[in-house]
Amino acid sequence: MKTKLSYLFLIPLFGLLAACDNSDNDNPSPTPTTPTTVFDVAAGNDNFDTLVAALRATGLDETLDNPNATFTVFAPTDAAFALLGEDAINALLEDPATLSSILLYHVVSSEVDSAAAIAAAGSTVTTANGADVGLSLSGNNLLVNTATVTTVDIQADNGVIHVIDAILQPPTEKGDAANNIVETAVAAGTFNTLVAAVQAAGLDSLLADESQTFTVFAPTDAAFAKIDEATLAAILADQNLLTALLTQHVVADAEISSVQAYAANGTSLTTASGAQVPVRINNKVLTVGGAAVSTADIYTSNGVIHVIDSVIVGDLTLPTTEKSIVDVASEAGSFNTLVAALEATGLDESLANLDGTFTVFAPTDAAFAELGESTINALLADPATLSNILLYHVIADAEILADQAINVANGENSLIDMANKDKAALSFNEGDLFINLAKVTSANVMAANGVIHVIDKVILPPAAATEPDVNIVETAISAGNFSMLVTALQAAGLDTVLADETKTFTVFAPTDAAFNNWELR
Repeated sequence: MKTKLSYLFLIPLFGLLAACDNSDNDNPSPTPTTPTTVFDVAAGNDNFDTLVAALRATGLDETLDNPNATFTVFAPTDAAFALLGEDAINALLEDPATLSSILLYHVVSSEVDSAAAIAAAGSTVTTANGADVGLSLSGNNLLVNTATVTTVDIQADNGVIHVIDAILQPPTEKGDAANNIVETAVAAGTFNTLVAAVQAAGLDSLLADESQTFTVFAPTDAAFAKIDEATLAAILADQNLLTALLTQHVVADAEISSVQAYAANGTSLTTASGAQVPVRINNKVLTVGGAAVSTADIYTSNGVIHVIDSVIVGDLTLPTTEKSIVDVASEAGSFNTLVAALEATGLDESLANLDGTFTVFAPTDAAFAELGESTINALLADPATLSNILLYHVIADAEILADQAINVANGENSLIDMANKDKAALSFNEGDLFINLAKVTSANVMAANGVIHVIDKVILPPAAATEPDVNIVETAISAGNFSMLVTALQAAGLDTVLADETKTFTVFAPTDAAFNNWELR
């Protein structure tokens, strides 16, 4: 369309030039301009040095420099390539075939501007290497697989460039798998608990049926090990609950690739149990039901397996007990200090109330021991301070299971309100759930009035806010260990800005020692 419009525009323009030429033969003819290709644009941009080097190493520079073709390039920056590591980049530069496949996975053989890409969100697009990428939206951001488009519509005469912040890795080719889903899981050796559970529920023959097609989100043994042993045993003993739990990890009559799952970002999958399981991309990680996909696209003769690092519980009601949170903690034998602290503050009565509902992040005795005996004794002698700390480990009026907490951790707002009115931060990293800096080592310890998640550190509330009578600069001067920072602020004329008490600032303040270390480097 652009070319046709250009021709229509040039017809009267050529007529005008011809008329001018007839009246004044001394005027020179216009010099033809050389088209600027997508490769020219990339080569002229300092942010694409690695990409340009890779294109040249594979000969794809000539392809993208063709003015008679049309391309859309999802162009990784140098910073995106740097995430691979120098060794990986060098290895790719020495392997032109693999590198070429990766580069072509960033190219579409037609022009797709940002408006068209956004309109295509929720679907897949075929790239120049024959594999698909998934387009989706995350808030106002356009995602290509898990990479974020940071700049759109950099125009060239033979196409358009969209800048992305990560390298796109081509998906695993399907191939011809010999083993079915059950056989594949057994052979892997890392799904022993899952296989045992599938057999106990009588689902093994179904998932081995090669006349059907399934997508299985498969928790590893390590994922099952995160569940409290008593809770897991109770699940395995309840046929109906076990079946509901397992089928919540299966999509029937469909083989959903990782790329299709990327495109489903922000929506939900309907599982074989009838549950709606949310699909999200968080920090470049695909999550399903709050569980992160650690390995994708393990193809079998009757479907595909995606390995996940947590068990999806969703809205299922887990087996419970008639015992309160305090009773469960007392009988566990590893929360003696916590129970003593609850008794010292009177909070044991609150958490023993079967009419209430609580989520408790419970530090073990070993976690308390890290504070030191003198600190523990001082806290036991100061019930008010101790009570504030203990309540910072409690969410009141809610039973939040581990996968729900993981969903919060992976969401846009990962802060949660604790019972002492302060906020704590949930995070999820490499398969582990954290609250502030404490790791959840065992999850979903069920009680009659809520749930316990075991953590490996005592979490301390933020310091109580007070009304100081000195500003930032005065505070830094009086501290005595920010003299170099204060001198730098004064030299830059920023001391008056930061002393302005009509404004509010947050300052990350390097100490004198930090400045000295910088000088040494």
